Amino acid sequence: MPAVRVARLAAVGLSCAWVCAWAAPARAEGFLHELAHQARLRLDAAVATRAPALVPPVPVIVRWKAQKLGAIDVGATLVALAAADLDGDGKAELYAVTPREVVVIGVSPHGLKELGRVPFGGELAVPAPRDPVGTAIVDGDAVVATVSTWQRGVRVQLRGKSVVGGPDAAAGFPVCAARLQLAPGRNYLVDQSGDIYGARCREVTDALGKPVHVTAMLATTGKLAVTLAHDPPVRHDYTGVGVAFDIADIDRDGTPEVIYSGAGAPGDADAVKVVTFGSDDKKPAFRRSFTGGVAGVVAVDLDGDGALEVVVAVRLVGSTKIDLWRLN
Repeated sequence: MPAVRVARLAAVGLSCAWVCAWAAPARAEGFLHELAHQARLRLDAAVATRAPALVPPVPVIVRWKAQKLGAIDVGATLVALAAADLDGDGKAELYAVTPREVVVIGVSPHGLKELGRVPFGGELAVPAPRDPVGTAIVDGDAVVATVSTWQRGVRVQLRGKSVVGGPDAAAGFPVCAARLQLAPGRNYLVDQSGDIYGARCREVTDALGKPVHVTAMLATTGKLAVTLAHDPPVRHDYTGVGVAFDIADIDRDGTPEVIYSGAGAPGDADAVKVVTFGSDDKKPAFRRSFTGGVAGVVAVDLDGDGALEVVVAVRLVGSTKIDLWRLN
């Protein structure tokens, strides 16, 4: 073997005892296998030494007290609610989905302000369910909303302070990382695990600083199955859950809270529960009753202070106006 090649291999930390064995043609295959093995070991070691340091969350004291943010007329029945900071100012906006359009709402200490609307368009859905349903998720720099009255959804973006939007290229209802279809003429989605009203997928940081994926899936029976992707996974079920729910670690103690409405008829008097994952749902951390039905729940940083607030949208039967409440 040329001396210069031996020197180069030795320079990366490979011992001459077996580097020099490359000179024997009969052992070339074994040498290459060992070379690849040693390279993998060194790469794994390098990655391990450069792994990001785990930063445990710092718990905060949460003071639960319902406060009305204001009322706004969205022009039709609210079917979904999402939140995102698409303009990058550190304060999230609310995105109210109706069978006609997506209404973008700004929240400030002075009240609610409509920032703009993006209408649905294209071809109407056939058959459409008797009760309109919709979904809305954050997808990068856009909110993707879909409603059962139209075949295609819309992508909503903020450019500066201007609301812009257009048709969503993909078909189906965005639910977490999947695209699901409604059962024909019905108001629920068809998933491989069964018929569901919706799902939420979130990332939380556990008490050790490790990221943990959380999934909540609401079956048509009103049972909400919440799973933390530990090894092995941990699951808890909640019953009597309505279509408005979310998951977030509000107090930043490493354990998420499950926030959900009741399973009454749309528009009937309702309540929202905040339950710490794994605890007794009959002893919630917070509960608030409302005279109207809870049509949307989101956990969002409204004021840019880095802490999450729980916001719920309440509406009466037949009303196009929604009341927005902050619970903490």
